[in-house]
Amino acid sequence: MSEIKIIFSDFITIDGEVSFTYTETNSEGENLSSNRIYFNLFPAIKPRPDLIALALSTLCAKTYSSIHFDTNVSESIIYAISKFTSAVVTASFSFDNSVQRRKRNNVTLNFSGGFDSLAAKCLMPESTNLVSMDFGGRFSRERRFFENFDTCIVTTNLLETPLKSNSWSMMGIASILYSDYLATDFHTFGSIFEVSPNNFTDSPAAARNNSFPPFLAAGMENAPYVLGLTEVGTLKVIGHYEPELIAPSLDSLADPVEEKRYRKQVLSLIASEKAKRDYNLTIIDTPPRPHFKFGQNLSADFLSLYIIKHAGLDIASHTIMDIPDEVVKAADNLSLMFYERLNTNFIENFPKELVGGLLSKLGNAGVIPFTPDDWKEYYQVRELMSNYHELK
Repeated sequence: MSEIKIIFSDFITIDGEVSFTYTETNSEGENLSSNRIYFNLFPAIKPRPDLIALALSTLCAKTYSSIHFDTNVSESIIYAISKFTSAVVTASFSFDNSVQRRKRNNVTLNFSGGFDSLAAKCLMPESTNLVSMDFGGRFSRERRFFENFDTCIVTTNLLETPLKSNSWSMMGIASILYSDYLATDFHTFGSIFEVSPNNFTDSPAAARNNSFPPFLAAGMENAPYVLGLTEVGTLKVIGHYEPELIAPSLDSLADPVEEKRYRKQVLSLIASEKAKRDYNLTIIDTPPRPHFKFGQNLSADFLSLYIIKHAGLDIASHTIMDIPDEVVKAADNLSLMFYERLNTNFIENFPKELVGGLLSKLGNAGVIPFTPDDWKEYYQVRELMSNYHELK
C-alpha cells in the first residue's frame, strides 16, 4: 500500500458549483502536488456532501493510504469509500444519514455523443436521463455535439491535474453528482465489447455486471446496454434509430488527422452501404501513416478483420500496419456476421427490469443474438487475436 495521503479541503459548494483544493503528501509530510479543482453544474444544483465525497473517491482508487475530506460526510459513505479505496478515510464531521430514494427504475446514461453512447441512448427507455462531462481542451468538440441534447453537464478542469490518471471511474462523476436530482436507479456508460481483453475470455468479469462501488453507494445499479455489441453493432443500431446523427457524432469524436476518426469513417461507410442509406458523412483523406501496427491495439486489430471483409485489405491497411497473412485469410474465409450481432454473455446478468426493453429495441434494429455459427466464428477470431494479445 502506498503511503501517499490526500486531503480535500477549502470546499465551496453553491448552486451550480463545487470547488475544492486537494493536497497529496508522502510519508514524510512533503507536498507532492496541490491544485484547485472545480465542477460547474448545469442545470445548477447543489449536491449533498455525501455525493461530493463519492465523486471525489473516483479520483482516488487505491492510490492513497489515507483520504481526508475537510467537510461533513456520513458514516455509511465513509465506510463505503474506505472499502473501495482500501484507505483510512476520515472527515471533519461524520454522521448517520442514510438516504433512501424510492425506486422508480429511472435510468441515466453517461453521454459523450460518440457512437457507443449514442447507440446506448437508442436502446434505452425514452425517459432516460443524460449526463455529460465537459473536460475542455481537446475534448471541446464533444461538447459542441452533446450540448444539443437535453443533458446535465459537469464542466471541470480535472484533466489539468495528476488525479486524472488514478481511475477510469472519474468518467462517472456527473452521474454521481446528479444522482439525487435525477433519482437514478440504473446508470450506464457506452462501453462496448472490444474495449477490454477480458471481454474475450470464457468468463468475462464485465458479464457478472457488478456495479462499481462509488456508483452503487450513490444508489445506482449498472445496466450495460451496449457491452454485448461491437462498434459494428452500435452503428447498426444508430443507423436504424437515428441515422442523421452518425455524421455529426463522427465529426465530434476526434481530430480529422487521428487514426480513430478514419477507422470510424470506414466502418460508417460500410454500415451505410449495408443499410443502403447515405449518412452524409464528412469524408477525410486517408492518414499519411497508420498509428498502430497489428498487435498493438486490440480494438483496431479486432475491427480490421471486418474492414478487410467489407472494404478490402488496402483500406484496412490505412487503419493499421503490418496486417498478418493469417488475419487476411480469416477475414476472407469467415462470414463475420457475429460482429453485427449480440454476444449474449453480456445480458445474462442485465437488470431484469430493463432486459425486455433492450431485447425488443435490438430486435427492431435487426440485431439478433449470436447463432451457433456465430459462436463458432467468434471462437476462431478469439483464437486468432490470442496470438497477438493477452486475453485474460
